Amino acid sequence: MTHDPLAAVRPEIRALRAYRFDPVPAGLRAKLDFNESPADVPTEAKDAALAALRARRFAFYPEFGSLRLRAALAASVGIPPEQVVPGNGSGEAILAAVSVFAGCGGTLLLAPPVFSLYVQMAGIAGADVATVPLVGADFRLDEEAFLSRAAGGERTVPLLCSPNNPTGGTVSRDFVRRLCSVAPVVLLDQAYVDFSEEEDDLLPLLAELRNLVLFRTLSKAYAIAGLRVGYAAARPDVAEEIAKAILPFSVDIGAEEIALAALACRGEVRERCRGIARERERVAAALRALGARVAPSRANFLFFVPPDGDGARVFRDLRTRGVLVRDQTDAVPGALRVTVGTPEENDLFLSILREVL
Repeated sequence: MTHDPLAAVRPEIRALRAYRFDPVPAGLRAKLDFNESPADVPTEAKDAALAALRARRFAFYPEFGSLRLRAALAASVGIPPEQVVPGNGSGEAILAAVSVFAGCGGTLLLAPPVFSLYVQMAGIAGADVATVPLVGADFRLDEEAFLSRAAGGERTVPLLCSPNNPTGGTVSRDFVRRLCSVAPVVLLDQAYVDFSEEEDDLLPLLAELRNLVLFRTLSKAYAIAGLRVGYAAARPDVAEEIAKAILPFSVDIGAEEIALAALACRGEVRERCRGIARERERVAAALRALGARVAPSRANFLFFVPPDGDGARVFRDLRTRGVLVRDQTDAVPGALRVTVGTPEENDLFLSILREVL
């Protein structure tokens, strides 16, 4: 007799919807579905990273604790290295924090529509999920309802994304202060903050709020999504607890070297982000001129509903013509999300969108 291994799978894992996508179609003309950078890492940074890799022994593990990377990440945002927990992308750091604070019976509090992987992280960690949906045509956070729900239990852990994926909205520093006054710990994903305004950067709050944890990534503004580097930022004693849930050597030497080289190009990255923000506003205005309902965004993407409300059809027609956007109709009826690409990619998207409308 053989046993069925699926019978041993935890029920909350069986209930999860797998995170997967269709292969990129032939004839691709513009890939605007994953919020990736429209520009690559500068050639000189690639060359510097490759030169450093040639001098490394691949048979040896990476430096334990990623000390050089921690120092560089910390310096890039002006905090001490002991407040930084590097990970294999910010997703690993978020999963670690969810496991540490809400795992095994706690509750993760979300404000949908939000990054769909958060629900998967909760399931993996053994946490329940509670939600307070965004409200209004501009998908605002219902602050009072969210605060009330966050205060509802000692193991209720709010996780917000600001700027929010997929809608692009942000939360204020004053609201974060209020949230930290009622919740045991507050998790804030700031993957897209480089494309936002100075007041949207919540990192300065770490100095005053001991129970705040922020997450950043080098996948978006720094254009190294293919090499997976992100981090958590928190008070040193809190960071130490999160680090316990991340496996040793999770950031490999290739990712570490390209991250160090990319971080040395901060000036160029800031200028590129400003250009993307300008393009975002141009594309948003063009979408509104077509009759689409567009959510206010401070990220490198736009969340919109086509004028006829048939996002599923528009998604298919764009894909057929070689333009990939993100189908968000499961989150909001009729909704799509488009990454801000190069001016040429954005013009192509708008031109083909006019055709399919």
